[in-house]
Amino acid sequence: MKTIKYLWFGILFITFPMSLSSTENVENISIKTSVIFNTQCAKCHEGECSGRLSFDTGTKTASKHIKRYVGDMNISNGEVEEFFSLLNYMKTECALWMPDNVKWTQKNLSDFALPSAKAYFIPLGVLKKGQYNLEIKQKADIHFRVEILSDHFEHFLDIWACPNREKDTLQFTIDKPVNTFLRIQSRKPLQIIDLSLLRLSKT
Repeated sequence: MKTIKYLWFGILFITFPMSLSSTENVENISIKTSVIFNTQCAKCHEGECSGRLSFDTGTKTASKHIKRYVGDMNISNGEVEEFFSLLNYMKTECALWMPDNVKWTQKNLSDFALPSAKAYFIPLGVLKKGQYNLEIKQKADIHFRVEILSDHFEHFLDIWACPNREKDTLQFTIDKPVNTFLRIQSRKPLQIIDLSLLRLSKT
């Protein structure tokens, strides 16, 4: 029985080699990789956060899988490893990760976009309880999907914005302080020229 017990622990150790340090593994991940993962990969893997570690298929196979979904973006082997770390973090912590060392401004919004400009993933920080107004200004009239979600996948807004005006003003409510993200996706390149987030009330 002892042999079986130790063998079982050995299997667990092999299966979960990174689970104890998932946060350490994502601390130095780039904004570029995080944006790609959280717009192109996370939506398919969000339901898999069950404490299980990411699949281990090897860098070559993983590269093919990743590139099939991210299109013609240049992905290095180092960035493939970052994708594995983000997936591992999401599975073990049941949460999204985004570097918090750079805050969005009107001038750097493109840093939080895919190279194709068809998606954005922007950290809004910890929002307090209350009702909020989100105003998105774009350069052209393009339909785009807007999601406001927490780092633990709780959605506060999920809507398609109409492109019949220069700016769209959207409202959502936060029921408790939470780390929040803005995810925007469109079928065509979208140039966001400004964002405005205003807390209207403490409801």
